[in-house]
Amino acid sequence: MGLDERRVATFKQLHHENTALAQDELLLRYRVRNGVVKFATNAFFFQEGHAQDFQAGRFGQFRVDEKGELLLVTLFDQDLKEL
Repeated sequence: MGLDERRVATFKQLHHENTALAQDELLLRYRVRNGVVKFATNAFFFQEGHAQDFQAGRFGQFRVDEKGELLLVTLFDQDLKEL
């Protein structure tokens, strides 16, 4: 994954062993489920009755550990405004 000027990550390429990462690249762990690549979890839990607070979510902020596992920290709308 690589970060753009807004610090939004996009897929760049599959990593091959013994290939150095570019300065703006980060390795992420992924899983394939039903033929679809999935990063992190496919669920975000919030307090009951607060679904509308997160409905506009389009981007997520993640922490990445040394193994490339992702943990969702917060959500942002399409204008990158924190929800």
